[in-house]
Amino acid sequence: MPSSILSHQAPAILIKLKYPHKIDGSAICISTFVPDLNIFFDFLFPGFFRNLTHSLIGIFIWTIPITLLFTVVFSLYIAPYLSKIAKKNLFILKPLKYFGINKWDLLKLKQINKKFYLIASYSAFIGGLSHLLLDLQAHEYIELFFPFIILKAPDFMSIPLAYHGTITIGSRIVPLILTVYNLIWFLETTILIFPSLYSLRYIAKRNLLEKWYQEPDYEK
Repeated sequence: MPSSILSHQAPAILIKLKYPHKIDGSAICISTFVPDLNIFFDFLFPGFFRNLTHSLIGIFIWTIPITLLFTVVFSLYIAPYLSKIAKKNLFILKPLKYFGINKWDLLKLKQINKKFYLIASYSAFIGGLSHLLLDLQAHEYIELFFPFIILKAPDFMSIPLAYHGTITIGSRIVPLILTVYNLIWFLETTILIFPSLYSLRYIAKRNLLEKWYQEPDYEK
């Protein structure tokens, strides 16, 4: 899978730019990393939780509900707090201003009503689906149709391209092997960071947050 932060958000931000008033930007971006929150539960249910969160069923019973909760909390509390930090006149915080985080307090203008939940729900579905589709070519297994079937990626995806020894994690010895799907993960992670950052800068430079939240009729 590509990196959960920045890389997975690339298609989500582009979709928000294309349909600014039909997509909830917070929900679609948050939903792109929610499937990977399985890491906090895998120790309780090894394998099962990852299979669930990376399936089509998981989008409905895991990704959408958690995204709705996170979107409300993020929009009303976390985003304004990050904006407050980004507005401080410190050199180290300039990158935050450059990418428009200082304007994230505008998200608190969002109306949390029935329309919000409708838009945020299908935005979460789109974001969650984009996560699964990006993961398809970067994993050894395809969990889309869990619990009915788990497909193994084609054999050529597991071809070792390089071997870098082993590392020890507790009692486990983990071989460091670069396979085709590992390489795809690396390329996706690296390449997709750039459209994400470009899109954030595009939004900031053109004051799109102000237009989306202070000018309701903008590009409807």
